[in-house]
Amino acid sequence: MYEPGDRVRINDQPAEVIRTDSVGDIEYLRAYIEGVGAKTISVADVEIKPIGSQLDDLPENFEQFHPAHEAVDAERFDLRMEALNLTIAHEQGQLLSISNSLVRLEPYQLACVNQVMESLRQRALIADDVGLGKTIEAGLILKELQARNRADSVLFVVPAHLQKKWVRDMDRFFDIDLTVADRAWVEGERRRLGDAANIWDQDGVQLITSMAFLRQDEFQPALEEAFWDAVVIDEAHKAAQRGDSPSVTSQMAERVAHNSESLLLLSATPHDGKGQGFRSLISYLDPLLVAEDQELSRETVEQMMIRRGKQTIYDDNGERIFPNREVRTMTVSMTPAEEQLYEGVTTYVQEVYNRSEQLNEPAVGFAMALMQKRLVSSVGAIRETLRRRLQGLLEEGGANRELSEDAEAYLDGEDLEENDREAAEQELETLTVVNGDDALQTEIQMLQDLVNQAESIPVDTKAQQVKRYIQQLLEESPNEKLLLFTEYRDTLDYLLEEVSDQPWAEEILVIHGDVDKDDRQQIEDQFNHGEPRLLFATDAASEGIDLQHSCHIMVNYELPWNPNRLEQRIGRIHRYGQDKEVKVWNFQFEGTREGEIFELLQEKVENIRSQVGSTADVLGMLDDINIDDLIMRSVQSEEPPEATAAELEELMEEREQTLLEWYDRSLIDPSTFDAESRERIEAVIDESADVFGTEADIRAFVDRGLEAFGGRLEKRGNQLYDVFLPASLSETGAETQRGPVTFSREFAMDHQGIEYLSPDDSLVLGLREQLLAGDDGVVGLKLLPFIENPGITFVYRVGFEDGTGEMIQEELVPVFVDLETKSPRRPVGEQVLEAETIRASPDSGAVRELLVNRDELEAAAEEYVANVLGTVQSDISADRATEVEQERANLEAYAEAERERIQAFISEYQQQAAAGEDMEISIRGQRRRLDRLDERVDERKAELERRRQVISLAPEVEGYCLALPIQ
Repeated sequence: MYEPGDRVRINDQPAEVIRTDSVGDIEYLRAYIEGVGAKTISVADVEIKPIGSQLDDLPENFEQFHPAHEAVDAERFDLRMEALNLTIAHEQGQLLSISNSLVRLEPYQLACVNQVMESLRQRALIADDVGLGKTIEAGLILKELQARNRADSVLFVVPAHLQKKWVRDMDRFFDIDLTVADRAWVEGERRRLGDAANIWDQDGVQLITSMAFLRQDEFQPALEEAFWDAVVIDEAHKAAQRGDSPSVTSQMAERVAHNSESLLLLSATPHDGKGQGFRSLISYLDPLLVAEDQELSRETVEQMMIRRGKQTIYDDNGERIFPNREVRTMTVSMTPAEEQLYEGVTTYVQEVYNRSEQLNEPAVGFAMALMQKRLVSSVGAIRETLRRRLQGLLEEGGANRELSEDAEAYLDGEDLEENDREAAEQELETLTVVNGDDALQTEIQMLQDLVNQAESIPVDTKAQQVKRYIQQLLEESPNEKLLLFTEYRDTLDYLLEEVSDQPWAEEILVIHGDVDKDDRQQIEDQFNHGEPRLLFATDAASEGIDLQHSCHIMVNYELPWNPNRLEQRIGRIHRYGQDKEVKVWNFQFEGTREGEIFELLQEKVENIRSQVGSTADVLGMLDDINIDDLIMRSVQSEEPPEATAAELEELMEEREQTLLEWYDRSLIDPSTFDAESRERIEAVIDESADVFGTEADIRAFVDRGLEAFGGRLEKRGNQLYDVFLPASLSETGAETQRGPVTFSREFAMDHQGIEYLSPDDSLVLGLREQLLAGDDGVVGLKLLPFIENPGITFVYRVGFEDGTGEMIQEELVPVFVDLETKSPRRPVGEQVLEAETIRASPDSGAVRELLVNRDELEAAAEEYVANVLGTVQSDISADRATEVEQERANLEAYAEAERERIQAFISEYQQQAAAGEDMEISIRGQRRRLDRLDERVDERKAELERRRQVISLAPEVEGYCLALPIQ
């Protein structure tokens, strides 16, 4: 009869015996059947065959064995072991994303990834400064999770205007294919799955959606029931909780965050100078970390947040990697005609804005704010805006009408792609509020006068001054390149027309909202590597392009009213790899209220940045200060610019004080990445480089693997190959060709249109599966010069998982056992696996002796592996215990503080009840909160105890190698 642990085949299905029973004369077998589960079956009703060692199934003509014999083929054995090594590489603890990503990786980015992956739970706030690569860090972490089979279902929640960039970057750098979850996707999934299905809760989906889309009421019940392996929330500060009533965005973010295993919150500006929003981000990561009435501690923040500023990253020589930057304002004096136009448009904006306030028409007020912004951009922008508004009033009379979905979203503060934003703005430009035909005719007459004024100015002073600046720069420094930003397409077109007669006009490259994403990439490459010295762009280019290697000078034709957008612009050239001081020139009209406010704003930002070393923190504290509202109130009330500037300064000083207090407590100050930090992560990088082997190793594996199944790899050129896939490896089921491909990350990054065959490419995965699917290659025979006595190398697969079922560590342990001494030795076993055999005939007597004594040799190997398991398990358990105890201590501190807080409410309500007030409902509500707290704490404690468990999986022999000396 069978014993517990015996491996058998039940009706040809692999199974493991659990126990045997009998009822009368009927014998039963309880077994775990692969793909089925545990079952109890009558022995008489099924066919049961023992699964013996592959050594038992060797043919009897072993006298004819040699390293190329099909029964003991050394090359097929090596291929199988390589496939096995690639399969379990993800459990060896190193950084696999280094080999699996097409992006140039910086040590500080890998340090971030390593810190997240070494944590007990992969939940972190990544708050690196603008330009340090939070997108790259998130993609690397996701690749690590995928390699460990822990990112089956993924959700990205990002601002709408960044969706396409995320999709492009994840595909381009990491071969991660994201599906956009928009209205079309929702309707399609509902048709496919039925209305009763939860479309958000699906295995194997990798979704990306916008905050605005996901926060809709219709999705919230489904989000409450959905669960994702990994969630990434970009610009997470926009989903932070502020004020007494949480916004629909923050409620959605909290729901999604709490229904995820791994969570990455990304924000360069996590703190707004108040503290509530930042605290809510920490609670998204772990709601049981800090009680509501407790202050955040430095230890808590360091546990959850990774933060580095540009000023805190150093190279091996102690020099800052990021150069300084100089920001200067170039004031432009208006001509009398320009002053008259400015005053006339401002008076018009004031009248319509005040009328919209009186009649509660915020959309019209919004349109006036847009007009005031364009007024200080350029004569060209305000001229085109006035023309469109005039035409709209003449055609539609300013009548109320329904706005498009994009226009409504824009009014609600949603970020849109530039071309969508321009369309929404032009739709809003023609809105007005008038009472009767006379009022409409009066407004039309005002607009006609303003259009005439704008058309009478041939070219504005700012355009002339910018033109002179560019001319002087190119004459004095012919090799310099310059990046110019303007906020509006109208201004860009106007400026291009004004400089069209210049000798350098043909060198101007242009990016705006209508330029296709692929074309933008080509323009970026042309500017970086080609002859053109000038790039003129709208804010469509303020994210997603990198120009630091070719340019260090920027001109802002006007300042955006949003300081974050200005920093995004500067981030195109002030980022990793820039080796020159960055020079930023801001051109603005003198004597305008906007100019005075912007001047104060920039002065304060630079002053605070010099104190704290992080522009992002300063921008964070400005995040909810409504600059637009301040300026428009100044316009509305004819308040002098000095008064508006004073109000802004007071607000900023209040936020600055809070920010500096947080820095004093070391809660959000960026950590330093110095030579010591670099040395630590480079040690991890060196270890990780060996996990998959070299590029040459992967190429050799693919070459030999293809050959084993009837395919081939043909060299096409330097680093280039063509792959000829056999039908068994092709997705189409027929022979196919792929190419050109390369195994070199560097080559693929430097050359477009070349496929990179990474260690987790579908071809490599397919070869791994095919090589491990059958029994071919389980036994090998090698003749090796360093072997003195014949022996067998037993290749064990050992693993450890925790109580949640998550794999902690898995590895191959090859143990060589000498036939003469019966002594097991792992180092020799590793040598046997790595070595190539000598092609010769072995001593058949030695082969016979090995097979006859196989059981004794295997017993010695098993005893050795048992000792290895005990040592490794002890080490892992000690590390796990330390991590769990820290989390448990944090949990206990949270629970105690929260209980005290709730109990204080209960005591207060009881006193009020004793005084005669009806407090029963309030007391009952607080007691329910206390019960729920205990439930949540107990659930987390139970989870921690499961994570504390280190369970050794039964070691399995994955291969046998008969190793013999050369005769």
